[in-house]
Amino acid sequence: MANATKLLILHVPAGGGHKAAARAIAEAAASRGADVEVVDALELTPPWFARAYVDAHLRSTEHTPAFYGYGYEALNQRHALVDGVRGVFDRAVGARLTRFAVEQRADVIVSTHFFPLEVLGHARNTHALRTPLVGVVTDYAAHAFWAEPGVDRFCTPAGRAARDLVRHGVDPSTIVATGIPIRPAFGAAPTLQMPVGDAPLSVLVTSGGFGVGPMLQIVRSFAGVPGVRLTVICGDNPARVEQTRRAAEEAGVDAEVLGFERDMPRRMAEAHVLVGKPGGLTTSESLAAGRPMVIVGACPGQEMMNQIWMIDQGVAVAADPTQAGAAVAELRRSGKIPELAAAARSLAAPNAAMRVADVALRLAGRTPMSTRLREAA
Repeated sequence: MANATKLLILHVPAGGGHKAAARAIAEAAASRGADVEVVDALELTPPWFARAYVDAHLRSTEHTPAFYGYGYEALNQRHALVDGVRGVFDRAVGARLTRFAVEQRADVIVSTHFFPLEVLGHARNTHALRTPLVGVVTDYAAHAFWAEPGVDRFCTPAGRAARDLVRHGVDPSTIVATGIPIRPAFGAAPTLQMPVGDAPLSVLVTSGGFGVGPMLQIVRSFAGVPGVRLTVICGDNPARVEQTRRAAEEAGVDAEVLGFERDMPRRMAEAHVLVGKPGGLTTSESLAAGRPMVIVGACPGQEMMNQIWMIDQGVAVAADPTQAGAAVAELRRSGKIPELAAAARSLAAPNAAMRVADVALRLAGRTPMSTRLREAA
C-alpha cells in the first residue's frame, strides 16, 4: 500500500472505551484502503507516569468517585494558569510521543483521548508537527481538557458535547457531529422482541473492560426476581468473576458469569435490557443495538453527564445498584421496554466510526466523493 493514506490513531487505556473507539476507527479507515497504526500513547511516556495515570483514573472512579467528580468539575473550564502548568508537565512527559508523531510522517493523526491532544496540539501550533490532528470525544459531554488549541478537527456526538467545546473556546467550524465510534456490528442487532410464554427476560450486566463497578450488588439485587436470566460480563478481572459467581449462587440468581467478552455485539443482541455503568462506548453500543439501559453506579463526571443525557432522551432509567433487579422488573411490568428500545435505536449512530475515518481522510486529502458529514451547530 505504497500510496495508501497513513493514519496514526492514538488512545489511552484510562478505561476501555478509548481503545475500543480507536479500534473501531482503525477498522473503518482500513476498509477505505488506509494504512493504519493504533498506538497506546502512554507507552511513549515514562513508565512511572503511565502507571500513575491509569491507576489514578481507575482507583478514583471506583473507590473515591466523589473526589473524582469534584476534580472533574473544578477543572472543567479553561484557565490560563492551570492550562499553562498542565501543558508544561504533559509536554515534558510526552516529549517522546511528540518525536514519535513527527517521525511517523503520517498523513493524519487521530486521538480518542485528550492527553495526546494537549501534547500534539502544542506541537501543531509551534509547527513542530505538520500532520493534521483529529480529536474524537467519546462521551456525550466534553470536558474542558478536550478543547486544546492546535487540533484541526473535533469529532463529537451530536448535541451537548459540541456545545461544550464551543463554550470552552473551540471554533465551531472545526467540529463535526459524527457520533461516538463503535463497531458497526452493534447496529446489526435485530429489533428487540420481548420473550414469549415462559421464556425468561434476558438481562446483560456489564462492567467495562477492567471489571469495575458494583457487580456484586447488582447480581444480588435480582434475588427473588422471577423470569429473569442474567449474563454478567466482568471484564479482564478473574477475581471479580469468581466473586460474582459466588454471589449469584448464594442469592439463587440464574446467571452466566463471564470474564472478558470479545463478541459483545452478539451478547447485546441476545439481551432485552442492559444493566451497567454509562460509559460513552457502552451507551453508544446500547443505542446502536436498540437496547434500553438500567444505569447503575454512574461516577460523578462524564458518566453522570452521560446518564443525564440518556434519561433526558428517554432511552434509560437510573437505579441504585441494590435496586437494579427491581428496576428491571418494573420496566417489564409497565411494558416500557419496547418503547425505550425504539427510542434508543432512533438516536443511534452505528456508522460513526466510518464518519470519523472520513473526517480524517478529508484532512489528508483523500475523502471519498460519497462522504457526507453534518457540521455541528
